[in-house]
Amino acid sequence: MIHFHTVLNLTILSLIDADGVHRHISFAPLTALSPPGTTDRTARTLEEITEPQLRARAQQLIDSFYERTATAQANADAFGAALPDLPQLLHRLSSIAPSGPSSLTRASCTFDDDTLTVVLTLTASGPSAGILLALTGRWPRPTDTPADGITHDLDTHGRLTVRFDQRHAEQFLTWYRTQP
Repeated sequence: MIHFHTVLNLTILSLIDADGVHRHISFAPLTALSPPGTTDRTARTLEEITEPQLRARAQQLIDSFYERTATAQANADAFGAALPDLPQLLHRLSSIAPSGPSSLTRASCTFDDDTLTVVLTLTASGPSAGILLALTGRWPRPTDTPADGITHDLDTHGRLTVRFDQRHAEQFLTWYRTQP
């Protein structure tokens, strides 16, 4: 389904799945051909859209969604192929520090909706933060300066979060795999 919502001189097109979840969004300017007083509406098929320019924008929205989905799937597949032992690596990273209530290490992979790539996030607090910082400091990088695609954040509670974009996550985890 595609939902149309008009705001000022713009139509917002939202691709909605069968569960009513908005999956993708696009915009189209109102034209002289747009019906006066256009209100919100939903089309279940492209044929229901009578305005040719709006129908073309709806088709572009659908095509863009499928292209983004294919790109995301390809990136996730490449990451999985490069790191078939990912669950073991994440578990090992989560276990690198002494246990206890003030010492937490968490390793997880998520997906960046903007770049359509995998993001590795390592979070540690207490003594684990120092161990995590030392580990990422030992990782050999091309330069001594922080690389684009890697961020280090230390909050006021002493919790360290290190995020790696997909390329750096693959490099880091490939290196980490060989560490004792």
